[in-house]
Amino acid sequence: MMKKVFVLSLVVVLSRVRAETTNAPTPAQYALALLKPVADRLSTAQTFRFMTHSMVEVPSPTGQLLNYFNTADVTVGRPNKLAAKRTGDGRAFDLYCDGKTFTGVDEQAGFYAQMNAAGTFDEMIPQVMEKAGIVFPYADLLYSNVYGAVTKDLTHAYWVGKSDVDGIVCDHLAFAGPGVEWQIWIGPEKNPLPRRLAVTFLKMERQPRFLVNFTDWDLAPSASPKVFEPKLPAGAKKIAFKPIKGDK
Repeated sequence: MMKKVFVLSLVVVLSRVRAETTNAPTPAQYALALLKPVADRLSTAQTFRFMTHSMVEVPSPTGQLLNYFNTADVTVGRPNKLAAKRTGDGRAFDLYCDGKTFTGVDEQAGFYAQMNAAGTFDEMIPQVMEKAGIVFPYADLLYSNVYGAVTKDLTHAYWVGKSDVDGIVCDHLAFAGPGVEWQIWIGPEKNPLPRRLAVTFLKMERQPRFLVNFTDWDLAPSASPKVFEPKLPAGAKKIAFKPIKGDK
């Protein structure tokens, strides 16, 4: 047993010496180096589309965390246009932003809600989160400077290793900042894009989490301005956005 411990210790020491002598990046440096080109690629994409398959944890009246599952078909037009067709649990709102107005539409119930949302995503997202109680699992991908948004106040970065996400070999990265821990899987190596994102909110009661898988990326889709116009059902009744604690 002592021999095995000695051998393992020697391997660790030699690995550290090798990294120092070859100027190899640390796991934190490597993680950030992998993240930046992906973030920059999304920042420069003027129009892009993707699918999300997400799970969010929502506190119930009893305090138990409930798991809500959703799928969304998302089209983004920088600097301020969005269309997201959602299906699944929880609020059934489809989301639209035409650059001036943010709209949520519940086709089945025949309701819609609207609020002013002038400005870029950088300005709009905090407004929507505060006034409408909506948090996008993909919100950080919409900012004008994606890398700056996700690394702001970062306290921890780590390259975990290689991982398989739906048959795609990805780099698994872990990060932390004040009140939040998050992990992202990006790949494949020759065409790296976000494939999975996991977030834990440390300061919220019960520390809820969300997990989202990204599929069907298209960084140059054909999207006319009409894509971002809200589709209101006939006779739809206008209601007010009402934030719900813990709702995603």
